[in-house]
Amino acid sequence: MTKKNKKIKLTLIPLLVLVLMLSGCRKKKDDMDFRIVLSKHFTAIHKKDYKALASTLYLYDEILNRFGEEGASKIEFKKQIDSIYEDYKKDLEKGEITFDPYGIKAAKIMGLGKGFYYLTVKFEMNKEDGYIILKHSFSYDKFDYSIYPLGTKLFFLGCPLGKIYTIVRGQTYKKNTRFYLKEIQTKWYFKRDLNNNWKIVKMEVLKDTAKCQKSFRIKY
Repeated sequence: MTKKNKKIKLTLIPLLVLVLMLSGCRKKKDDMDFRIVLSKHFTAIHKKDYKALASTLYLYDEILNRFGEEGASKIEFKKQIDSIYEDYKKDLEKGEITFDPYGIKAAKIMGLGKGFYYLTVKFEMNKEDGYIILKHSFSYDKFDYSIYPLGTKLFFLGCPLGKIYTIVRGQTYKKNTRFYLKEIQTKWYFKRDLNNNWKIVKMEVLKDTAKCQKSFRIKY
């Protein structure tokens, strides 16, 4: 073998290794498909975009299958979504939240999709279904609330899980009297629709993962 041929062979070996490595990376499953749907879902919740919610929730497919007619299905879907939003308003007034199975209240009170941090803890993706577990972290005492006018009502998740604190911007509060939620995990179940798109079937708040902390801040 000539020196030229040896050089070509030596060059091909690392290239072949690189190709094999990249192939392996492509085959490795990641959570991106689920996170894309979640991102669209959270944005749709804050915008109250019914069309986008129908594209992320398997609920719409179930309603469509039951009613058959698209017009009637859209009306029923909107009715169910509106009911959850109305319940959320009542929960804020009562100071206690009950989470719905579609993650709408969770996204609203946790600020999901509006810059609040969440981390993938675990996920499983099968051919037709799967789930993802997310960890949500909160630091209510550390945020800068000066962007809100004085008198603005702020709603913080408290402990035991489900409690809501109503904090008025500019008012003074005692230390050590409030227990805020510091961390919680949620589990989101997915299923493919007839067009092979992932959609959210339901979500659960994993109560046993709740961690709390005392509040030392006197003003917000």
